[in-house]
Amino acid sequence: MNFRMIGIMTIVIVTLSAVTYAAEEQNTDPQSVLERFNDAQNVGDVDAALAMWAEDGVRTNTRGRKMAGKDEIRKFIQGVVAAKLRVETESMHVVGDKVTWTIRESNELYRKLDVAPVRIIVELLVQEGKIKSWLAYFPPTEISKLEQACAAQPKGVLPDGQPCGQFIEPLKTHTASVISSGPPEKR
Repeated sequence: MNFRMIGIMTIVIVTLSAVTYAAEEQNTDPQSVLERFNDAQNVGDVDAALAMWAEDGVRTNTRGRKMAGKDEIRKFIQGVVAAKLRVETESMHVVGDKVTWTIRESNELYRKLDVAPVRIIVELLVQEGKIKSWLAYFPPTEISKLEQACAAQPKGVLPDGQPCGQFIEPLKTHTASVISSGPPEKR
């Protein structure tokens, strides 16, 4: 009788787990979508991370480079996974289908510069359970931190294979452009 009871309990637990997982998968609110994307990317599951994107999604990185469509976004996610980049949520503000997400990001470059983690602001639009747009930029204080770190580092640290100044200039230009376009709710 004990074995039968254990079998029944196992079936109940497995069924409840499946129902809970299915319910989570159907959450299409922006926060849930973003959390699933981040969790998948952090564990290196490129397909699961990409599944959170709309077919015509557009991702703009911290240097202002745009990636459009799932093929380009897949390549970007693969690069993030290969670089062992780690993203942790600092704060998340959701208004309707818009999300302002402040993250702390660590990767090999930021560790070499001794500034990891760095803060990045990401503004997203999530529609019908998919990420439609992604705009990332550094707050000016983080750019200053990166500039100071670059000035103090030996010439051997080359972000993206280029001198620090050439790496930082597009960050500054992109951040200035985003900030001058007004508050997130106007974009």
